[in-house]
Amino acid sequence: MYSLKRIQTYLFLAHCLFITQAIARVTSASDACDLKPDSRMPNGSWDSHLHVLDPARFPPIPGSYEFGTYTAWDATVEETRFGCSHMVLIQPSVYGNDNTLLIDTLKAFGPDRALGVVVFDVANTSTAQLEEWNDLGVRGVRLNFQSTGDAPPAKELRDTMQRYADAIRPFSWVLQIYIAMKDIPGIEPAIPNLGVKVVIDHLGHPDIPKPNISGAALDPHSLTGFDSMLRLLEGNNTWVKVSAVYRLSKAPGPLYTDLDPVILELFKEAPSRLVYASDWPHTRFEGLDIKPWTSHLLDLTEGNVKLRDQLFRENAQELWGGNITIANSAKP
Repeated sequence: MYSLKRIQTYLFLAHCLFITQAIARVTSASDACDLKPDSRMPNGSWDSHLHVLDPARFPPIPGSYEFGTYTAWDATVEETRFGCSHMVLIQPSVYGNDNTLLIDTLKAFGPDRALGVVVFDVANTSTAQLEEWNDLGVRGVRLNFQSTGDAPPAKELRDTMQRYADAIRPFSWVLQIYIAMKDIPGIEPAIPNLGVKVVIDHLGHPDIPKPNISGAALDPHSLTGFDSMLRLLEGNNTWVKVSAVYRLSKAPGPLYTDLDPVILELFKEAPSRLVYASDWPHTRFEGLDIKPWTSHLLDLTEGNVKLRDQLFRENAQELWGGNITIANSAKP
């Protein structure tokens, strides 16, 4: 059986050999050979949300949407384009509780390059299994209450979060929650008492209205659940991902500027609780290139280097707490 070090060596050699093929397979809307990141990206930047997918080797669960193949090679190319040297791989909903592909990818990359967030049945997963995953770089579990339709009643949500928090607390893992912003008030009372770090996906998934005739900018505080999310971010255990604006926006891409007021208010009120994430490969939106929006996000920091470092590196370091990765996070 190959050692982790040997697997990493093979990965590097294979990457060097097949990098041209990998670049050709990138399905972004921009020139696939445009590998140069925005020069304003901080050294050691993190991408806190991306997926690997391989329907040929790892078929999805029945009823899943169709998707292409996006492997570790493709992720390496995209992260180079974004300017991120650290990534957090998230178990996609199409694989349910089968984390095999994610775990295999973590083994290949090693914890200096990638950490992971898994999905599991808390009633049927042993502490030994969690410990094994932890040793391989898993740092969280995802609860997806959004992709499958309406969220359960608030009490059921709170009870579910508590069960998972109890399971992951010994490992200091993160509880990652994908939930509609309108449902956040129902879970707000429980989150400060979970005893684990919590990260909310995709800006809290607000329901963005269509632009009004006057052209007036959106008031984020008019969004149901926004103030509730802000109160959570003011505490000491909650973060939110600045990501997936194309899933939320009513404005045309690639900049999705109707989300700017939300992002700017978060910059103002909770700069230490925001983490950048690409949401690559943009499932259900395949072919999208998020790099122009990433540059727009840098524009929104208005030259505030401290804010930029927080958004792209420092907050992620604190959130994910990645041992070796943390020690090397600021390196180019």
